[in-house]
Amino acid sequence: MPTVKATLTVPHREEAERIADLLEQAFEAEQAPIAFFEDEDAGHWTVDVFREGKDAEGLETAIRDALGSDAFAAPLICAVLDEVDWVTASLEGLQAIRAGRFVVHGLHARDAVGPTDIGIRVEASRAFGTGHHGTTLGCLELIDWACARQRFTNMLDVGTGTGVLAMAAVHLTKAPVLATDIDPISVEVTRQNAQLNQLAPWISVAEADGVKGRPQNGAPYDLIMANILAGPLIALAAPMTKLLATGGAVILSGLMRHQERAVLARYRAEGLIAEKRIHHGQWSALLLRSL
Repeated sequence: MPTVKATLTVPHREEAERIADLLEQAFEAEQAPIAFFEDEDAGHWTVDVFREGKDAEGLETAIRDALGSDAFAAPLICAVLDEVDWVTASLEGLQAIRAGRFVVHGLHARDAVGPTDIGIRVEASRAFGTGHHGTTLGCLELIDWACARQRFTNMLDVGTGTGVLAMAAVHLTKAPVLATDIDPISVEVTRQNAQLNQLAPWISVAEADGVKGRPQNGAPYDLIMANILAGPLIALAAPMTKLLATGGAVILSGLMRHQERAVLARYRAEGLIAEKRIHHGQWSALLLRSL
């Protein structure tokens, strides 16, 4: 199917991140892929939005409506592309991202991993989770923080995407993790990434809707990670907490700062307390613990 690509050009990372956050909100329902990255040669940042179809004018209108004055000076170009996987093609040039001790990188950026870094190789794919989004970055930092303070022995990654959170947790614990996703593409991508990073012996991958099915069999978990969306996080509060071991930790993201209060209130009602939070732009990542 043809794809429309919209590109905004901005001078600074902060502006690119803010625009990407606004577009994530605007296109959340249709899950339009959005990526932002630095063009080092040109000396600016670009934000790309992809939508299936041929309506370039419609996508341009939707973007301008979503951004309003937040990007009035950012040049915007919309064009219909050939039937190529332009999402993957766009992500292939992403730079390595550092989060705590982790460096998430593609093969082209492997030199960014230093001798004391923990490298996680994730190639471009349609599954979510390259480390460039504020939610994934926050989760990685919380995993690093939590694993430095507690020994985890049985973990669950709900909505695993590319498997980057599961791989990060295994790197620090060498403990088993069950990585699940409702999307069969994500399941296959995670399985491939686990093999690529030589972590397959510790990572089991399964297709599952939330915490139904396979996740029930491996409980209790002392660490549960869920980088999804605020609505599903709220809906999963009770069933997910039931799978958590006493004293266990939950890392939640996929929510925006203004959604924190609602998410925290729901998990507090299940007996969890907030221990740490990290913000990147408008996005929030939370670490909660059972008593």
